[in-house]
Amino acid sequence: MAQSSITSGQMKRLQVLYAQLARRTMEGTDRASRLVWAAAQIGRSIASFHDLTQDEARHLIDSTQAQLGVKVPPKKRLDRDAAHRAGTEGRRSDTSNQSTLVSPADMARIQHALEILGWSQAQLDGWLRSPSSPLRNHSQASIRTLGDANRVWWALKRMAVARGLWKEKRTV
Repeated sequence: MAQSSITSGQMKRLQVLYAQLARRTMEGTDRASRLVWAAAQIGRSIASFHDLTQDEARHLIDSTQAQLGVKVPPKKRLDRDAAHRAGTEGRRSDTSNQSTLVSPADMARIQHALEILGWSQAQLDGWLRSPSSPLRNHSQASIRTLGDANRVWWALKRMAVARGLWKEKRTV
């Protein structure tokens, strides 16, 4: 069975990592040096990074990140429909008839906002039952869908921003 070729994302990542490694170890940054390095790592000669399989590229990326001390958390990517729902459920303009159940990650996002505001779970529950609750049915006061979670999180974020407590995460 033929193995899959390196992906464009792996190619970019590998080139960036090699450049960082070359600067640190004083190896050459030219193409020939890069190919000699990759061939030594995988145990076979290559004429181009395009000759690498996805598994070989993954091995090179992982070993180089370990050597450089780079810790990259694994990304859990949403499919297109899930990403669209994550961004639109709970908005007034959402015309979708679908509802997604709230996930632990959504609840963790709300918990993080509560920590920033210094709120307890009892304060959140009281606020959700109040007339100023972002939930449609304040008597139930439970976050069951992604739309509910989004409405609550956006309201909590607005409160934290208004109080000057919110710091945007910057990824570099």
